[in-house]
Amino acid sequence: MQTIKLKIKEEVTSGVAKIPVEVDSLTPDTLAGKTEAEIKAVKVWWGNKEENTGDLFDVSVEGEAGSAEEVKIVLEGDLSRVKHIGDGMNAGEIEALGDVDMHCGAMMSGGKITVKGCADCWAGREMHGGELVIEGDAGDNLCAMYRGEMTGMTGGKVTVGGSAGECVAQNMAGGEIEIKGNAYILTGLNMKGGKITIEGDAVMPGADMTGGKITVKGNVRDMIPSFRLEGTESIEGEEYKKYTGDLAMTEKKAKGVLYVK
Repeated sequence: MQTIKLKIKEEVTSGVAKIPVEVDSLTPDTLAGKTEAEIKAVKVWWGNKEENTGDLFDVSVEGEAGSAEEVKIVLEGDLSRVKHIGDGMNAGEIEALGDVDMHCGAMMSGGKITVKGCADCWAGREMHGGELVIEGDAGDNLCAMYRGEMTGMTGGKVTVGGSAGECVAQNMAGGEIEIKGNAYILTGLNMKGGKITIEGDAVMPGADMTGGKITVKGNVRDMIPSFRLEGTESIEGEEYKKYTGDLAMTEKKAKGVLYVK
């Protein structure tokens, strides 16, 4: 097992205008088996310039790894402007000890990311597999597709310990999302497949959905009027109203299911 600790230097995050650092090049896949010196030489973007990892992070390495599955990366310090953590990773583990910036876990297909804080917009964007755990809140567009793309999350599991922003899982086609708090407006917009569970409240969930399942255990504000009540169903011993829709997408396409308490 190889443990790689990357602590961002204070001078990188000091000042009024914090310049973002993009670390999609620092995944278990790319760092497996590398020495401390080799990791320090890996290029990352700091604003519009490429820098050596060792110029922006204090680096330490313990143990050895024969593959990405045997690598754990621990990110420390002020990570609030660190973007693309675990972007595209296929295996291994990343732990971020604090709030993180945009695109955490984007395009990941395997492995596990744990954020010990909140994650900004686009976390889990177009995720294909693996597991993303955000212990705090998630920003807008969690597990959605990026602008111009057709499909959001297709696989994997995401757990949010707090609440989530708007347009969670837009164009989602597969996978599972669990939100322990509330979800803001338009969760599951254009959803095609997958499963979303919201422990708290939701606003206008399921708009234009044609597949998949959304369960709201709290209250629903501004229920979409183009859903049809099919009856009731018991989930984990609790009775829920079962709706199908969104009929605004035509009767033939409206295969989504929305459970409301």
